[in-house]
Amino acid sequence: MVPSIGCSIDDAPTLAIYNNSRSTMSNLIHPEAESKVLPVKKLVVLLHGVGSNGHDLIKLAPYLREDLPDCHFMAPHGIEPYDMASYGRQWFSLQDRTPYVMQRLLGGNVAAVTAIIKQKQMTLNLTNKDTIVIGFSQGAMMGIYLTLIQPEPFLYTIGFSGLLVAPSQCINATTPICLVHGVLDSVITVDAIDHAIDYLSDHKVPCSAHKLADLAHSIDHRGLAIAVDFIKNRGLKA
Repeated sequence: MVPSIGCSIDDAPTLAIYNNSRSTMSNLIHPEAESKVLPVKKLVVLLHGVGSNGHDLIKLAPYLREDLPDCHFMAPHGIEPYDMASYGRQWFSLQDRTPYVMQRLLGGNVAAVTAIIKQKQMTLNLTNKDTIVIGFSQGAMMGIYLTLIQPEPFLYTIGFSGLLVAPSQCINATTPICLVHGVLDSVITVDAIDHAIDYLSDHKVPCSAHKLADLAHSIDHRGLAIAVDFIKNRGLKA
């Protein structure tokens, strides 16, 4: 049984999970899970929600790896300390959730996230066309934003319980994007998926959307199955 993984947009894991969240990025070691088989053919980047850290989402790797054995998994920690608690990480501040403010903060922080991904790609001798981005909540916001501004498209992007914050210009309309959202989500309500689909469709970005009944702000076994099917049905050999 795959556990349900999730946290409120203002929640964070306990200190027992990770107690070094005030460290600088240069001191952080990002959790990873090696592929089941060699050579590694794909990199899967797992982006956590606000107030959490990479240790939370790397827990998905054992379940995904069974169907994606040639994928290396990395769950980087957010590039900033969480600014509404004494522990946890964030990709950008959510103290002001005005759309244009979030757009500005995302735009200012994508370079640091790109650098983390590029460093691991170089180590594995992979590129964006071999890279899959999976994000939860704020991690989905970052993952989708990052995808839309890539000069070299990622292979696939999957967003769980997220919100599309549109960049000033959509550069990449090639990467297929899959969105999964719980109908009972009270943190980021499910209508966010409709806004995202409208934007992606308007910009001719290939996309699919799934609203899951009886699911709140979380990832469950149904969402993981959708993610795996989305990847495999578009040519990733498992």
